[in-house]
Amino acid sequence: MQRVEGKHNLPKKGPYIIASNHRSFLDFAFLSTVIHRQIYYLAAEFLYEIRLTKFILEKTGQVRVPREGKGRTVTYEGAKFVLERGGILGIFVEGKRSHHNLSLKAYKGVAKIALDNKVDIVPTVIHNSFHVWGMHHKVPRLKRICKVKFLEPITYEKMKKHDPAYIVHDLVMPEIAKDLGHEYPHRTKKTKNQSDLTEI
Repeated sequence: MQRVEGKHNLPKKGPYIIASNHRSFLDFAFLSTVIHRQIYYLAAEFLYEIRLTKFILEKTGQVRVPREGKGRTVTYEGAKFVLERGGILGIFVEGKRSHHNLSLKAYKGVAKIALDNKVDIVPTVIHNSFHVWGMHHKVPRLKRICKVKFLEPITYEKMKKHDPAYIVHDLVMPEIAKDLGHEYPHRTKKTKNQSDLTEI
């Protein structure tokens, strides 16, 4: 079972990025079932090495993310293809599932994609999915209640004067962590006054 909050924060039309935390095998399903438009996700390379998931990912037009150390041109081109056509791009910004239910250090790719394509980011929080089917559970606990919450969008206008690291570590992830009830430990070294200026 799941609940949803903050749907008024989702743009009614046009391209944008869903930037979500990642705790469960089912996070993509929790998001896809509460948004009535198709979401195209960044999908890890290893998923394309499994015959069934490769077939599904290719048929549904998901965006491949190569392993560390390989060129990411295919990922950025795939993301651009989705957004140029007015689609929604789903990104689990930590890059992998957290095994301890706390926020991992996020990757900067979500900010680079948003800046390159001049689109807004909607920080998104999936509550309790760790307890529904986290890394330590062999089978899902479907009686547990999960909540998806869409936070206030971070607009391109707010992001455009900042570098990707600041956008991810000081604008996106602290809001997600705060809603989850803990601090995000990977903020940049900008002073409080500098952070305050971004709100003007």
